Amino acid sequence: MKFKKKYKCLCLIMLCLCGCATSSVYQATPEDTHDLSLAQARALLIESAQATAWCKDRGTAVITHTKIKVTCQGSTTKISLKFDGNPSVIGANIYGNECVQKISDKGTPTCAFYWVGAPARTHARNFARAWSVFAREAPVLRQEYEIAFEKTAQSYLNSQVKPQLPEEAIRYKVQAEGAVREKRFDDASDLFNYALEIAPWWPAGHYNRGLILAEQKDYKEAIIELKRYLKLEPNAANSRAVQLKIYELEGLVSL
Repeated sequence: MKFKKKYKCLCLIMLCLCGCATSSVYQATPEDTHDLSLAQARALLIESAQATAWCKDRGTAVITHTKIKVTCQGSTTKISLKFDGNPSVIGANIYGNECVQKISDKGTPTCAFYWVGAPARTHARNFARAWSVFAREAPVLRQEYEIAFEKTAQSYLNSQVKPQLPEEAIRYKVQAEGAVREKRFDDASDLFNYALEIAPWWPAGHYNRGLILAEQKDYKEAIIELKRYLKLEPNAANSRAVQLKIYELEGLVSL
């Protein structure tokens, strides 16, 4: 059994990196997704992502307007994929493996999500179809979020008495700060984001998340968060330093 399991893993690695003679490639097309609403795509994406074989037990999926992230129950394993481009689904006949392939920062193909067994093909194709819907709608979702944020920011600036951070947001804040101390920056970014979903007018949350994203080399998102901070706190003592940081990050984006 151990040999069989190792052989399956070896085949999966070879499949992702080299391609097998028995493999097939699938990419979702507009015709594949025209009947999917955003709500239906969300349900499909969560269902298929949570069944990924990266997790020994079922994972927990979280979707934002920029990415999907799965945390495996009972372990520290986390898988995420941004809504950009169109990922390939690589299928192999051997053991029914199906892999959603993405290109790593080093330019090599890796399996972001994979499934095994009889349901693998259905999960993989549902994932690709639903993911392509979110990738297509991501600019619209971003625009809607920015419009809502502008209204929130204006209301915050106009208020004489600034609102108190809600208790649920405080919980995420404390957890995020703990994650930073432990250098779990990916977790910290997500936790600050959860707090900001509750209190989008929280300046420090945008500032801290921006610095964390910069540390993770996610420069575009870092710039967005730091600009939101300046929108909420235009007269902050560190406003000039933050603006200079934005210029620095803009230079890194263009490289």
